[in-house]
Amino acid sequence: MKKLILFLFLCSSVAFAQKSYKKSLQGVKKVRIESGADITVVAGTTNQLIIEEIHEDSGDRHRDRFPLRNEDSKKKKSRKDGLRAIYPGGEDNTDGFGFSITTENGVLVVKDLKSHFQREDIKVTLPKTMNIDVDSGNLGGIVVDGFSSEVEADANVGEITLKNVTGPITAHTSTGTISVVFTKVNQSAPITISSSVGEIDVALPASTKANLNIRTNGTVYTNFDFKAPPKKGLPNRSGLKNIEKALNGGGVKIKLKSSMGNIYLRKN
Repeated sequence: MKKLILFLFLCSSVAFAQKSYKKSLQGVKKVRIESGADITVVAGTTNQLIIEEIHEDSGDRHRDRFPLRNEDSKKKKSRKDGLRAIYPGGEDNTDGFGFSITTENGVLVVKDLKSHFQREDIKVTLPKTMNIDVDSGNLGGIVVDGFSSEVEADANVGEITLKNVTGPITAHTSTGTISVVFTKVNQSAPITISSSVGEIDVALPASTKANLNIRTNGTVYTNFDFKAPPKKGLPNRSGLKNIEKALNGGGVKIKLKSSMGNIYLRKN
């Protein structure tokens, strides 16, 4: 009993407040998500768009330490009772969730009307075969997990992490790191992964058929057979700014480009 009470106490100290919005994807071929927040997109089992905002709710933890802050929060909540929020970027049509959702030519556009500083982290669930395009604005990062479809991801200073994907992939960030783990590589369209100054880390199945084009002013490390001397377990291709290599006889074009960051290409 004492252990149960202790467990409940620890859980109550870091609780998570969560709300969600759901929408059918009937007739939708692609979903575009625009938000300045950190965005996680995961594969689901239903033909629905599910948006969840997840944030830490301190509950009673700060009630005694910051009583004035707690009272101010209560006042803000009471002041907006009976009112609706308006945003310069469009009209909220998600029951107060703060998004504008429109459809045009089979593309569902999910636009976050709140700024990076207003919005907590966002989790979006979509069918694993849905084509997706994610833009996290100036400050947000992107995580995409479990899709066997086309994925486009664009960030500025945020990191991009793509896991358990097949491609085609188009990913770009200005300063953040890009990490991509392929379960297999779709041969239907080229793959382009680029960062202006950040590092790029890509894992491919060893049997992948591809024509590689790798460009960087940094260093390329790989455990594929590039016939180069090893460094820290991965062969080092220092000084080569433009590498072209056919893997397993060649196949889909894979372009990896970073102006200043290192590039890591590994077998998974």
